[in-house]
Amino acid sequence: MEETLMPTLSSIQTLVFDPRCVAHHGGDTVQAGLDLSEGMSHAALVNVPSTQTALDLVEPGDAENSYLVHKLEGRAGIVRDRMPPIGDPLTAEEIEAIRDWINAGALSE
Repeated sequence: MEETLMPTLSSIQTLVFDPRCVAHHGGDTVQAGLDLSEGMSHAALVNVPSTQTALDLVEPGDAENSYLVHKLEGRAGIVRDRMPPIGDPLTAEEIEAIRDWINAGALSE
C-alpha cells in the first residue's frame, strides 16, 4: 500500500527528502552545507539563514518567505538552479505538502 504524502516532516522526509534530496544533501554528500537526511533536516532548515539570499530556508508559518519553497518552485531571483537539479521537479502535490508543513509551523514531527 502506497503512503499518502502528508504535511508533516516525517511524511515529507520519507516521501520527498529521502528519495529525492538526500543523494545531494545528506550523508557524505552535503551540498551547500544542507543535510536533509533523517534526524538532521529540521535543524538544517528551520530558522536557518540561506547562504544565497536574506531569507531563512524555512520560516515557520510563512512558506511564501521560505527560500526552500522559492528553490523548489524555481522562482525568479533564486541563485543557481531550481531544486532538485537532477530529475523531474517536485510535483505540485509535493510542494504543496511542504508549503502546508511550513505554514503550520514547520514542526519537527
